[in-house]
Amino acid sequence: MMHSSSPTIPPFILNPLNGLDLGKTQTMVLLGVGALVLLTFRLLLNLKNNRQLPPGPRGLPVLGNALQLASASQIWLLFDKWKSLYGPITYLNLAGQHVIVLNTKAAATELLDRRSAIYSDRPKSIVGEYVGTELTLPFIRYHKRWQRMRRAAQAVLNVRASARYQPVQIDEAAIFARNLLHDTSSSLFSQINRSASTMISVIYGKRLLETSKKSEQSPEVLQAISSKAGITLGALSDPLQALLTSVHAFTTAVCPGANLVEFLPILDYLPSVITTWKRKAKQEYQTNANLYEGLYNFTVSSNQQQPNLCVSLAENELASDLTEVEKAWAAGAISAASLDTTSVTIAYFLYAMSLHPEVQERAQRELDEVVGRSRTPSFDDMLQLPYVRAIIKEVLRWQPVTPLALPHASMEDDWYEGYFIPKGTTVLPNVWSMNREEDTYGYDVDQFRPERFMQESENRERLVLRPEFENNDGHSTYGFGRRVCIGRHVADNGLFITMSTILWTLHIKPKAITNKSPRETHGADLDVLNLSPDFDCSFSPRFPEAEGVLQLLLDNAVDHDAGVSKIVQ
Repeated sequence: MMHSSSPTIPPFILNPLNGLDLGKTQTMVLLGVGALVLLTFRLLLNLKNNRQLPPGPRGLPVLGNALQLASASQIWLLFDKWKSLYGPITYLNLAGQHVIVLNTKAAATELLDRRSAIYSDRPKSIVGEYVGTELTLPFIRYHKRWQRMRRAAQAVLNVRASARYQPVQIDEAAIFARNLLHDTSSSLFSQINRSASTMISVIYGKRLLETSKKSEQSPEVLQAISSKAGITLGALSDPLQALLTSVHAFTTAVCPGANLVEFLPILDYLPSVITTWKRKAKQEYQTNANLYEGLYNFTVSSNQQQPNLCVSLAENELASDLTEVEKAWAAGAISAASLDTTSVTIAYFLYAMSLHPEVQERAQRELDEVVGRSRTPSFDDMLQLPYVRAIIKEVLRWQPVTPLALPHASMEDDWYEGYFIPKGTTVLPNVWSMNREEDTYGYDVDQFRPERFMQESENRERLVLRPEFENNDGHSTYGFGRRVCIGRHVADNGLFITMSTILWTLHIKPKAITNKSPRETHGADLDVLNLSPDFDCSFSPRFPEAEGVLQLLLDNAVDHDAGVSKIVQ
């Protein structure tokens, strides 16, 4: 994605009536007066607690800090700046709504982990609910539906269950490495997006990817399949892009400062005919519903032989109290969330390897010592590849996919470090700052350096992971408490096998030297997601036999699938 790096001010700040179809002047005036009265009343109610609230930047009358957030394209960088001024927690007033930003791991651990019983809700999002957050696991409010969906998802994505998907992840990693080497017709970013096909296979099975490939030659067959499944042609022909588009509908809807109606809820009473934001949100909901439910139905009815998440949801007893629609949305939300996680993380991995050949070479030496050159890496090698694992931890620390984690909401009044946190406060974990704490990671936190997770072994013959990181993520990217990423075990497995296969197979070199930092390559979209860096690189085989070994792995996988299919028939 190519974007201008200069920050922009959201249209509703330049024109407060943006998103409304004009021509209803009297209605707008009355609503404006009503909104002003409502905000003033809310501010008066909050005055009694002002002395006890955490420190934060001075805001404007009535609007508070709303304009400061709305004019920042990457709010996590603004929060990081405020951390040095106001400390571990920062208070913001968004038109009367209490917001607390958690800038340190210690504060997030205490509130979101240890006190998760009262910090596991999500703040109400008017636009988000129109888009479908009340059916979408990462965004849903903390009530019985969330508990049912979370329990079902946990049953098919826990540590033990995640091992079921490893054969698919091995195959997809090999396909991706081969495509990086041979596919010169596609851009690097198109290929990186295709790296997320691993998660498509895990969630929806290989049949979906095979169908999308066949669609280029057989539009009539695709039309028949799409009609039967109740899904659009575009979703079957390019499921990756359809799912990637769907996740941004949610993350932009819940991004702080992105939508005027969140500051002035009275605008929600306007009919859809004069509110473009409401019409757009409802359209996005219908698009997502067709996508998720169509893909789920297609997968469950496809009689696929390899395990996938949709079939697991359909058959697992813990998911039996979910409706078919809830199962479809659970699978859709997990897939949509995991696609950006995979593609952005792989992009930064390749970017880091192209800029740091010494890191690449060190990892490849480790792979040669442990794996050799007669086979590709496997999951059995994971514990013997501490430097490769350190690279994964460092990519996720250095450039988190969600620099600003999804907001939590306090369900009761609370106190922290002498500061009052009122019930209903929106709590924003600033993962960017947490992943750059110098006390934990060293003074060079902006640099890519996997060695920060390593130490010498007892005999000083090799580097090993530091004990505190052996069974620890080493970063805050996966979130906290009861809202921690449900698919993190599957994601970690996918990243390990993809990165180790690429490093085992390929040399990665930059096509052009860039002096830009990752911060300068970002766009100005209002979103809680990180964007991929702007770079390009080339690939070549590390040794003559690499391509042959990779192809043998893929041929064996195809023969196995064909054999299973014949047995079933």
